[in-house]
Amino acid sequence: MTPVRHVTMGPDPYAQMSADQPVDSVDLYDLDEELLFGGEVKGLMFSLNCDQIFLERRSALLERFVRGGGRVLVNGHVVRSFLPGLAPWRALDFHGPADLRISPVTAHPVWEGVDFHELLFRTGVPGTPVGEELARVGVAGFYGRGYHSHVPEGGTVINGVGPHALPIDIVYPLGAGAVMAHAGNDLIGFSDPDRTTRTLGPRLLAWLEGTL
Repeated sequence: MTPVRHVTMGPDPYAQMSADQPVDSVDLYDLDEELLFGGEVKGLMFSLNCDQIFLERRSALLERFVRGGGRVLVNGHVVRSFLPGLAPWRALDFHGPADLRISPVTAHPVWEGVDFHELLFRTGVPGTPVGEELARVGVAGFYGRGYHSHVPEGGTVINGVGPHALPIDIVYPLGAGAVMAHAGNDLIGFSDPDRTTRTLGPRLLAWLEGTL
């Protein structure tokens, strides 16, 4: 078992991100004190479909885990602030790809070397279109169509969305640990093997482990 757990409800589509980079998953409702404080788990990656009411009920346990040195990634639209510092999600008013453009605000090793054009556009077209061809056949907005309504004290905006670079990816300290929040689809799903984004998954797992 690896020191990172992907917390999901139902089957985990990223259980084997690649042949040499496994991602161990755990069902949300198995998230208990034994799992968090048994000495093996260092990082948690919450899928966007997680029951936030349940997470809110486990907030004291989760806060204790992070303050003790753990790291977590929260994906999706925050409705319940189940950890200190999490801000409610706000929908972006967008009318085209330019309104959904992803841009770096503060350099972070997880996104190092990533072409942000490849985060903006997604496609099911066979092959690996890039550049203008990717923009022509791709669909914008899968990375995120909203943002965090505020950034907690001591927090850093990593990436912004839209012309005003509203905070879509943030990170902030909590005790001896850290919280990363991504206001969109599961971040690990953007680790495409044939694009610059291929490093995103391994680097994210390394950050959650505390080795990056």
